[in-house]
Amino acid sequence: MLDLIKRLPSLKVTTNNKHVYFHCSANVFIIVLACYYCLVINIPFIEGAFTAITALNSFSWLFLLSVPLLLMCLLVLFFSLLSTRWLLKPAAYILLVISSAALYGSVNYGVVFDYSMIQNTFETDGKEAMSYLNTQLIGFLMLFCAIPLFVLNKVKINFNRPHQELLSRSKLVAGCLVLIALVVVNFYADYAATGRNNRILKKELIPFQYLTSSYKYIRDQWLYKDMPFKQLDTNPLLVKPSQTRVTVIMVGETARAENFSYQGYPRNTNQYTQPLGVHYFNNVASCGTATAVSVPCMFSAQPHATFSRRDTDNQQNILDLAQSAGADVLWIDNNSGCKEVCNRVTTINNEAIKTPNNAAFCQQAHCYDEALIAPLRRKLANLSHANTVIVLHMMGSHGPTYFQRYPEQFKQFTPTCDRSDIQNCSSTQLTNTYDNTIAYSDYVNSLAIAQLNALPDNIEKSFLYISDHGESLGENGAYLHGFPYSFAPSGQTHVPLYIWADNTNQGITNTCIAQANPAQSLSHDNIFHTLVNLIGINTLTYQQNLDVLAHCQPITQLKHHSEVIL
Repeated sequence: MLDLIKRLPSLKVTTNNKHVYFHCSANVFIIVLACYYCLVINIPFIEGAFTAITALNSFSWLFLLSVPLLLMCLLVLFFSLLSTRWLLKPAAYILLVISSAALYGSVNYGVVFDYSMIQNTFETDGKEAMSYLNTQLIGFLMLFCAIPLFVLNKVKINFNRPHQELLSRSKLVAGCLVLIALVVVNFYADYAATGRNNRILKKELIPFQYLTSSYKYIRDQWLYKDMPFKQLDTNPLLVKPSQTRVTVIMVGETARAENFSYQGYPRNTNQYTQPLGVHYFNNVASCGTATAVSVPCMFSAQPHATFSRRDTDNQQNILDLAQSAGADVLWIDNNSGCKEVCNRVTTINNEAIKTPNNAAFCQQAHCYDEALIAPLRRKLANLSHANTVIVLHMMGSHGPTYFQRYPEQFKQFTPTCDRSDIQNCSSTQLTNTYDNTIAYSDYVNSLAIAQLNALPDNIEKSFLYISDHGESLGENGAYLHGFPYSFAPSGQTHVPLYIWADNTNQGITNTCIAQANPAQSLSHDNIFHTLVNLIGINTLTYQQNLDVLAHCQPITQLKHHSEVIL
């Protein structure tokens, strides 16, 4: 076999102390690497493209076969840009590791690494990342990463003199450009139509998609100059500064509306809050499909259509306005952080809630969400301001380790999927486990409302629950969340929202909330303005037409010298 390999052009085999090394030119190395990426790393793209093309009423087989040819030419051009003596192999090592991980996410969960997914990846903490570790991932990376890396380590690239390398690479690049031109000339209309009707395909290209998305994220976060902080309202006021009021906002995690019994789901996943008379809104869309987008967006005055995370991080949000108006604001987190929303208010993070009182709920990397209730109880017992705003950020239904999101006694639906490689569970097991997380979150919400309800009647109290985004549970091969918004299934964007208020309140009562149309079309855009009313802030940022509760207590704008910058 070695004798046969030695006869191949541009490829030599040598042995050194019983170690076999393959010698090849840079051009051969680039072509082999491009073939591997085209035929192995880009399996999801090739499969998606072939499926889209063969689904047409009529198609050309030459067009079909041109897809891998075009992709390979593009990959050759890409790796040619990295083909200097000191860069080519190190870049190949790094890209192979990252691309193998991207392939795993694409094959097993159907995710694509667009801007929002890269943002979510950068802002994921270590504990959350470890939840994806399982034997299948290890085996996958051994096959698609470790073995290719071992082979790559055995390759020695023979570089010629610089001018010879430049000439040789120019010929390779020129040949690829000619092939690309031939494909474009003959099949431009086919590519344009297929791409227009299957826009997600280009987001499946590895490594192009994650590299461009990473560049944009790094550019936005670290390369742009610091933005000055914008004051949306320099003088917000409390509507009733002498009235004691407590508002609790529960930010759900990965809860999709389709699995709520309030939404018509046949299982009773809301058995704990139903007796409390919460009022559910069944047509609510999220701002994004990942926490890193949706949480900042829902607390921001920016609408989804023009939302920019960079802009939002550098201007007042609803918590800033509440604090500036005189409210006492507290964020209690059992997740991976507030995504810059709570930067300027008092915060209790997910490590700080691991107190002796919560020992029963914190016996793993993350605490169960019941751990949020103890700090909530302490705060309600020690109110220091007339107006108090408390945000509780749940771990909720965050996957893939859904089975770790609820205690054993809340395993209501069985059999369950007690593993992180959820794609290997049956649909029934996966749905059962996810439904258990929804029911447990509902239980925690009922405990929070009970704490509010126990306050004296002279205190106005209200509760709002809203999820950041939904989740895919294997429908059409899609799992988890974070898909590009324009391509995301409704399971990832249709979120639950419900509100509760005490009937002793003067303005917003439970009776009045019940008069709202539960089927009205809402989104995270409504949350900022609804909270302005629920908390009781007089601010020029308020838009009454976006306030779900405007019919209960319209806010009459006071005339002051606030400057609003939207």
